[in-house]
Amino acid sequence: MAGKDLYAILGVARGAPADEIRKSFKKLARKLHPDVNPAGEEQFREVSAAYGVLSDPDKRKLYDEFGDVALQAGFDSAAAERMRQFGGQSPFDFGSWSQSFNQGSGGLDELLGSLFGGRRRGQRGPKRGRDQEVELKIDLPLSVRGGTATIRLDQPVEVKIPKGVREGQALRLAGLGQPGSGGGPAGDLLIRISVLEHSVYRREGDDLHVEVPVSLAEAIRGGAVEFEGPTGEVSIKLPPGTQSGQTFRLRGLGARKGGNLLARVLVTAPAADALRDEARAAELDAIAEQLASFYSDDLRTQVRF
Repeated sequence: MAGKDLYAILGVARGAPADEIRKSFKKLARKLHPDVNPAGEEQFREVSAAYGVLSDPDKRKLYDEFGDVALQAGFDSAAAERMRQFGGQSPFDFGSWSQSFNQGSGGLDELLGSLFGGRRRGQRGPKRGRDQEVELKIDLPLSVRGGTATIRLDQPVEVKIPKGVREGQALRLAGLGQPGSGGGPAGDLLIRISVLEHSVYRREGDDLHVEVPVSLAEAIRGGAVEFEGPTGEVSIKLPPGTQSGQTFRLRGLGARKGGNLLARVLVTAPAADALRDEARAAELDAIAEQLASFYSDDLRTQVRF
């Protein structure tokens, strides 16, 4: 409502008593209320705002003395009292007064600063600096176990990596972003986590997945099979006759609390190097012939398209 006369909005004289202001507001409110007159919504807001000022004795007094400036956020009524010495007209014309005042004296800047809590109207106060974002690439074990990593900006910054941090998660370092202006605080530094692929393990949600090779003998006989997990050596117990592709769930050994480690066993035949020696190749062939008798006639009867 800057520049608009609040008394004119309510249709009353400047010296109107409080009861006349109240009656005029009620009359206009009934006429302009959006439930009665949707087209009058904007006028209704103005009338309500004007009444909010003129129905309050303190606000009305300041408005009568200083006009629109008294409605600005941060207006200091104590500082307003100091302004009265520079002009006696009512209402106080703040705009013309400030233009005619000798700005070179230094008194205006000081007084206006005190009026609005240390800054002049139109001037920017302290402003927080912008946040800055950088990418940090870490390996899967560090993302699961947690630890520290170092990034280099203007200087090395050590970043604490929490256990179980996820791909794309942002870690916030307060005060390490862009500097503020006007005495405002610096922004924050956002560390965007990028987890590198692992050669064996992969993460899905809070679970970890791994493929564990086992020998044919281990699959036939069953028994414990050990391998390195995220917390050290772990063991799975294979039942006799374990099939390649079977998955075993190790609870609580995932990437985060509540996640699991899913180990998929792959039955692996002897490497080709073992067949280069004729004697060894013949021995393996004989073993294969013996094993063949333990299978059904056709292993692939269920393979259909």
